[in-house]
Amino acid sequence: METDPTAHAIGTAFSMGMVVLLSPEMFVLALLMAAHKSRARLNSVVFFLGSFIGLFAAIGIGLWITPSSTQSVHPTSWTHFMIRSGIGTALLGLGIYRLWQFLKGEDDRKPKPKTTPPQWKSKLLRLFPSLDTDSDCSIGVHYLFSTFLIGLFTTGLHPKTSILAIAVGHEIERASGTLTKVTALLLFAFLSLLPVLIPLLLSLFRPQAGPALKAKCTALLEVHGRWIAALICFAFAFILWKDALESLPR
Repeated sequence: METDPTAHAIGTAFSMGMVVLLSPEMFVLALLMAAHKSRARLNSVVFFLGSFIGLFAAIGIGLWITPSSTQSVHPTSWTHFMIRSGIGTALLGLGIYRLWQFLKGEDDRKPKPKTTPPQWKSKLLRLFPSLDTDSDCSIGVHYLFSTFLIGLFTTGLHPKTSILAIAVGHEIERASGTLTKVTALLLFAFLSLLPVLIPLLLSLFRPQAGPALKAKCTALLEVHGRWIAALICFAFAFILWKDALESLPR
């Protein structure tokens, strides 16, 4: 039985968006931007813009690599097989990694004990001064552009988020109907950008609420985030590989 591309696009957008939502990287960095002692609003806005553009750039890659095909006919070609199997393999690897983290019980979200900053960290803070919540350096092109790049790299170039966004772009291109495509795009974008949007809103309206929210969300992600993300990745890796095998020329 062939999978309905329309329903599959909406389901993929929701599920992949939940994987991003359950991952801590974007949320922790966004809270770090919102925790700056004097430039929380500026940092949060610039970081959000970088994340927004990076996410849609990755989705655009998924749209671009997907060959056009007649929606009523299941395409059979080596190109389609390689795209589906490649994305499926990437999701499988991501699921294995998240499951390994869950089984090992490591916590990569808690801050490390404070020690003398290594030389590389000092250089990193000079390149990206907004990462230092106590920095008082002047606001200029370098400060704004480096903050923008942090958001851009966190979404558009992050191995996990970019893979998920490419997968969603691929499914959107295969879906039929403009309404379905727009719905899937907005659904995935909203869920994926929610970890950045919440700290942005906090920095604008309730800057003191950030630390308490971070503690609660971190505790929840520590218990459930990894295994839920792993299950979602495994399920869609199976679906993508199933479609890839059906696409093999015979």
